[in-house]
Amino acid sequence: MMNGKLIGIFGVALLGLGANVVACGGGDDGTGGGGTTGTTTSTAGPGGSGGAGTETTSSTGGGAPSDFPAPLVAGTPETDALANAPARCGQAAYTWLKGDNLGKITAHEAQGGYTKALLETLLVGAKINVPLQLKYAVETHLITYVTQDRGKEVEATALVAWPSDVPEGTPPLPLLEVLHGTTGFKDGCGATADPTLGALASAFASSGFIAVVPDYIGLKATPPATGFLHPYLVGQATAIASLDAVRALGQLPAEIRTGGARVSPRVAVIGGSQGGHAALWVDRLAPYYARELEIVGVAATVPPADMLGEGTLALTTLRNSTGNMVAFFGASSGWYGADKQLSTAFIAPYDTSVPTALGASCDPGDFLQNVTMLGEVFQPALLTAATSGTLDKVAPWGCMAEENGLTTTSVKRIQKDAASYGILYVTGGNDELVDTPTERVAYGALCKAGMPLHYLECQGSSHSKTTTWALPEILEFVQARLAGEAFTPACDATAASVCKGTPTP
Repeated sequence: MMNGKLIGIFGVALLGLGANVVACGGGDDGTGGGGTTGTTTSTAGPGGSGGAGTETTSSTGGGAPSDFPAPLVAGTPETDALANAPARCGQAAYTWLKGDNLGKITAHEAQGGYTKALLETLLVGAKINVPLQLKYAVETHLITYVTQDRGKEVEATALVAWPSDVPEGTPPLPLLEVLHGTTGFKDGCGATADPTLGALASAFASSGFIAVVPDYIGLKATPPATGFLHPYLVGQATAIASLDAVRALGQLPAEIRTGGARVSPRVAVIGGSQGGHAALWVDRLAPYYARELEIVGVAATVPPADMLGEGTLALTTLRNSTGNMVAFFGASSGWYGADKQLSTAFIAPYDTSVPTALGASCDPGDFLQNVTMLGEVFQPALLTAATSGTLDKVAPWGCMAEENGLTTTSVKRIQKDAASYGILYVTGGNDELVDTPTERVAYGALCKAGMPLHYLECQGSSHSKTTTWALPEILEFVQARLAGEAFTPACDATAASVCKGTPTP
C-alpha cells in the first residue's frame, strides 16, 4: 500500500526492510556488494522441455532437483467451479489454464553472490534483529517464468536466492516466498529492480531456505512488455503469479542449482502491506490453483484485508489511504475491463491523468497535493455510496473492492488445514495507512469464519516499520510451522505489545 500522496512506501523497499539493508552500504553495481551480474541464459520456453515434474539435467554442476510435483490446477467439482468461471465484476468470461507450462522458466540471469560472512556483516550493520543462523553462501538470479492472466499465458519475473554450498545429501530445503509491498504499477517497477533485494532474500536463503520474490504481473523486469498496468491489489492476479513463481523453483536449470541444495514443495509465505494482502490471497487460492503445493503457513503484515472497509474510509475522509483508492481504481480498472468507465469514478481530469501517470513512472508523484476535498477527485455518486455504507452496490468500483477483500469476496476458503498450519496476522499500532481498527475487526471475522489465525500488533509501529519490528516473531512462526508444531487459533485481537524487533532507545 501507499500513502495518500502516492509516495509512502516507494522509499522503503520490499517489506520495509530495504531502507535498513541499504544503510549497510551496497555495491555500486546493484548487488549489495555481493558480486557481479551475469548474462542472460535462455532455457526451455513455453512448450519446451523440462516441464513441471521432470528433471532438468546438465553434464556439469548443479545439485540434483527434487521430485517436484506437476502443476495441479483445480480438478474437483468445488475447485473447477472457480477455475471455469473466475471472472468477476463485469469482466469478460475466461477460464484458468491447467497445463504443465505454468512456472516454466524462459530465461534467467545471474545477479550476484553473497558469502556467509558478508551477509552477517550486512545484518549487523543494518541492526536487523532476526533469529537466523546463517550457514551458506548464496547466489541470486533473476528468472523469467510462465504464468497466466485471465486465461492466457504471460510472463513474469522473480528473484531467486539459492544457497550455493549446501553439502550433498542434505534433505530438500523448504521454500520461502517473500511478497513485496507497493513498488509501482508498470514493467520495470517490481521488487527485483531494488538493489537491496538480493541481500534480504540471501539472508533468508543462507539460513536454510530457497527464497523467491516475485515481481507480480505487470511489474516485469525483462522484455517484452506486459502490455498493461499492474492490477494493483487484485488478489487473483497477484496470487496466481506468486504461486507460479513457486512452481518455477521446481524447474530451475542446473546453472542455478549449484551445490547440494534440493527443492522441496513445502512453502512458507511472508508478505507486507500489498504483499500482506497478496499472502492472504495465496492462502485463499492455493487450494484451487496449486493443489500440488504444501503451504505450511502464512505471515501477513499490515494487510488491507477488508478492502471494502478500507475503501469506505478512504472515500468518506481525505486520509493517507485515499491515494490508494485512486491507484487501485486507476491501475486495476483495465484488468476488469473498466478502464473506459473511469469517468464514473473520477472527476476530470483524473479519469485520464491517473492511468497515464501510473504508466509513466515507478513513482507517479503526488496526485492529491493540492486536493482539499474528496469531491475534487471522486464522482458524487461514489462518495454518497461510501457515506451511506453502500459502496459495494456501485458497479464496478464497489464490486472491485468487495471481491478483493478477504472478508467480502465470493471466493470461499476451502483449505483443509493441517494441525500445524497457521496464519500470523500483524498490524501496526501507529499505522497511518492501513486502518488498524478496521483490520482488527476483519481479523475477528476471518478467524470466526474458520481461518487459523494469530494476531500480533506492534506497539507504536508505523505502516512501513511494522514488518521490520515483527521480523523475529515472523521467522519464529515460520520455523514452528516447518517443524510441524501444533497451531491453535485465537480469534480475539490481543492488545498491542512491544515486538521483538522494535529498536531500543
